[in-house]
Amino acid sequence: MELIHYLHTYFITKEHLLRESRLSQTELNELIEKRLMPKAAYRLALNLKCDSFFGAHCDNSNLEFYPQGALVWLGVVSQLRDEAQAFDVFSHRYKRQINRLKTQGFTTKNTKLNGNIDSHLSSEWQYFLDGIYGLCTKTGLPEDIANKEAAIIIINEYLALEHDLSKTELVKLHQAVNLLDDASTQFAPHEREQSSRKRLIENVRAKFPAPSEL
Repeated sequence: MELIHYLHTYFITKEHLLRESRLSQTELNELIEKRLMPKAAYRLALNLKCDSFFGAHCDNSNLEFYPQGALVWLGVVSQLRDEAQAFDVFSHRYKRQINRLKTQGFTTKNTKLNGNIDSHLSSEWQYFLDGIYGLCTKTGLPEDIANKEAAIIIINEYLALEHDLSKTELVKLHQAVNLLDDASTQFAPHEREQSSRKRLIENVRAKFPAPSEL
């Protein structure tokens, strides 16, 4: 199946996560229940039917897939006591990345990333714990989440302009698109047409050629 090939290519299985971290299933579940570790990005329930010389065989299997950065995050939170400490780490890394982006010229008037960033970090944290950012960013780590959110805001600001974009604006738009491309997953085959990658990367590149292509 194309979906299973995609997941094995871009994600790691729960078994791999447990083996490399040397955690038990119970210990991983406890970290998730304590809101220190995100849930799996994908959960598959498989009903298998096999037919061979020896006859028919049926089997059931449940698979969980985590983002590539899950092992890195596990290494951080395994030393922490509670959710408050984990959120502090997440918040610090998220805000540090936003500040890096500003020094690199990624600017926006949106108050979500200017001023009091703390006002929306609680919702970002919840999306992170629910496994949503594990699904739509390459690593599932705070830095990729910050890159993705900043890029989406900047792209939408340019798309909302009511005039033809200048060459300078086109350059800035494509820088934001490239940032989003670097942070985002390919998305599973059944998700791609509805994904942010389709809307804000593929469609934008098709509609607005890069200045070098003009």
